[in-house]
Amino acid sequence: MLITLMYILIGLLGIDFAIFIHELGHFIAARFFHVDVEVLSYGFGPRLLSIFSRGTEYRLSAIPLGGYCRMKGSEDIRKALDNDEKNISSTEPGSIYSIHPSGRFMIYAAGPAASFIAAALFLAVLSLIPVARLSDPACIAPINQYPELFGEAEKQPGIEHGDILISAGGEDFEDWQDAERYLRSHQGQEINAEIIRNGIRMETVLEPLEINGNTSFGITNLQAPVIGRSMSDDFLPGDVIIEADGKEIDSTLDLYAIGKQDFVMLIERDGEILERIIQDGQLPFAWHSDIRVYSDSEHPLAYGIRRSSEMFAAALSAIGALLSFNADDALTSLTGPVQAAESIGNMTVLAFQDNAGSGIRAFLLLLAAVSASIAAGNILPIPALDGGQMLISLAEAIRGKSLSPRAYIILGITGIILAIGLMILVYSLDIKAYFFQ
Repeated sequence: MLITLMYILIGLLGIDFAIFIHELGHFIAARFFHVDVEVLSYGFGPRLLSIFSRGTEYRLSAIPLGGYCRMKGSEDIRKALDNDEKNISSTEPGSIYSIHPSGRFMIYAAGPAASFIAAALFLAVLSLIPVARLSDPACIAPINQYPELFGEAEKQPGIEHGDILISAGGEDFEDWQDAERYLRSHQGQEINAEIIRNGIRMETVLEPLEINGNTSFGITNLQAPVIGRSMSDDFLPGDVIIEADGKEIDSTLDLYAIGKQDFVMLIERDGEILERIIQDGQLPFAWHSDIRVYSDSEHPLAYGIRRSSEMFAAALSAIGALLSFNADDALTSLTGPVQAAESIGNMTVLAFQDNAGSGIRAFLLLLAAVSASIAAGNILPIPALDGGQMLISLAEAIRGKSLSPRAYIILGITGIILAIGLMILVYSLDIKAYFFQ
């Protein structure tokens, strides 16, 4: 329980920081449009510490769950109500209602924009941190040679068993992992590629194929059958599997294609041939792979914008499923804030236990995901959220006059009710996760 609470606390601090960046976006935009910010608070609840500067109270509050940016303007609504005015016509200097609706739109939009920019910057920094990962030669074969593993499949023209894929679409590959990432991101496209066959460099074309109802290029990696680490004393790192069930083994695929639970295996160790028995289909070892220190080759900022856009779109998709009452799709994509905080803390701590670089990468990745989700959630057209306020500002700009103070009050109350309902919904995900699983 104490470990779980520690994970939640670490995660909440990360979420808190991401929310404060969002509020800082509103603050900067308000200052740009000469709107007075009465309070910029890190956290909610009772004030612990505050500093006044240029008419703003910079506050540290007791409950470290995000923050808020309170702008001048509530007094204008109160006066308009007291005077039974149809519009908010009399405004104080520095009030948010004293500027054009387009300015208000920009101030409200600055919060989601700041969250999105923060996500992109977190990911850009992440891309600069090298990380060690597995690396295997990009030796390939058509999957139609292994129907036991992949089913009946059409052959990829121009690819033969043992070809080495060295580039595609003008991008060079250092290993199979590079090639696999590129092919996965270009599914359904015809790709010009380069291979090495029998020491000769050749050009070919990879055609998209329909295989088992999915689009694929119909090729797979040929990994050498060399043991990397073992859970049994019968196998040692560096052992080479040369035969299994009487069949010659040239790759790991040959071994998997046997399809038997019990068989005899021959391994080569320091020039000596040894016999081993496999029972119940359990292979008590992992294959050998090289380790490559890797950093993203894409420009950091381009990488950050692309990945944050993907996260933003994924968050919008999950929210859309929730609002369309597609609960199954929504629940597979969404988690409650407490559960999200625990996941952030857990993954960060585990990554730091590996090494500092992995820990920083994990934390930046999770902060980026939270920031992108905050940006997506806040553009919902609910009056209490930025999206609702942006919609109101847009309507006022089109009408050429502000809404009535009574309309502001009604929309505000409606927005609070909807926001509370949304909050109950997301926290119900936590209740379900912790008490009903």
